[in-house]
Amino acid sequence: MGVFVFRRLLQGILVLLLVSAFTFFLVNLAPGGPSAAVSLERTAAEREALYRQYGLDKPVAVRYMQWLSGVVRGDLGTSLTQGLPVSGLLWQRLGNTLQLALTALVLTALLGVTLGVVAAVTQNRLPDHLISSVATLGMSVPGFWLGIVSIILFSVKLGWLPSSGVASVGQSFSLLDRAQHLVMPASVLAFTLLPNVVRVARSAMLEVLSSDYVRTAKAKGLPNRAVLLKHTFKNALVPVIAILGLITTVLFSGSVVIESVFSWPGLGRLAIEAANGRDYPVILGVTLVAGTIVVVVNLLVDVLYAAVDPRISYD
Repeated sequence: MGVFVFRRLLQGILVLLLVSAFTFFLVNLAPGGPSAAVSLERTAAEREALYRQYGLDKPVAVRYMQWLSGVVRGDLGTSLTQGLPVSGLLWQRLGNTLQLALTALVLTALLGVTLGVVAAVTQNRLPDHLISSVATLGMSVPGFWLGIVSIILFSVKLGWLPSSGVASVGQSFSLLDRAQHLVMPASVLAFTLLPNVVRVARSAMLEVLSSDYVRTAKAKGLPNRAVLLKHTFKNALVPVIAILGLITTVLFSGSVVIESVFSWPGLGRLAIEAANGRDYPVILGVTLVAGTIVVVVNLLVDVLYAAVDPRISYD
C-alpha cells in the first residue's frame, strides 16, 4: 500500500504541473493577456513600472518558472487587481467553499445512498417509481435555475431563509445564522448531484441482491434486514464510493455556479472575479488548490476501495 500511495502522489504532482502549465500559457494567450489587468486608467509610466514589478515584461516561459519556484517556497504571487498575496486571498475563501462543498457532499451521500437502497429493495413498486422520477427530475433541472427559484420561494415569498452571503451583515458570529445561510446553497448543490448517487446505489444494490450468496442467505431463513446489512450493503459500496469520489471533484465546478447565484464568497466567485480582471496569479492559485483537492480525493477513494472490498489489493 505504501508503494502505491507514493506512486500516486508522484502522479498527482505531475498532473498538477501539467494543469498549472496549461492554465498559465492559456491565460497568457488570451486576448490582452494578464497585462490588461494593470493597464486600466493608468499612465504609460505607471503601466511600465507595474509590468516590471509583476514581471510582465519577461517571456512567458520565464515567468512560469519564476511562479513555479515561488510555489515551491509557498509563495503564490500577488494579485494584479487587489495587490494582496494570493495565498491570503485563497485562505479567506477556501473555508467557505469547503463548508459549502462538504455539507453538500454529506447530504448527497446520506440521501443518495438511502434513496438508492430503498428504490432497489422496492423495485418496480411505488417508492421505486417515485425515487426514480425525482432522480430524473434532478438530472434535468439546471442548478442556477433551481437556485433562483429557491431564493424567490424561500427568501422573497416565505421569508424563511436569507438569500445570499455566509452571515448577516452587522451581526456577531452565530452558528444558527451561519446554518441558515448555508441551507439553501448546500441543498441546491446537493440536489444537482443527488441523482447520480441514487442511480448508482440502486443499480449496485440490485446487482448484489440478485447474486447467489444473497439468495443462499435468504434460503437459510436469515431476516431481510440481516441480509441487507451484513451481506448486501457493504458489497454494493464500491461503485457508490467511486461515484462519490467523482462527485467530490465535480463539486468545485458546480459550486462556481451556486456561489454566484447565492453570492457565496468562496473559491468559485474568486475564480470568476479573477477571470474577469485577467488576474492570472489568482486564477493559477485557484487552479492549483482545486487540482490538489482532486488528487487527494482520488487517492482517498482508491484507499477506501481496499478498505471496503478485501478482494482489492495494491501490493
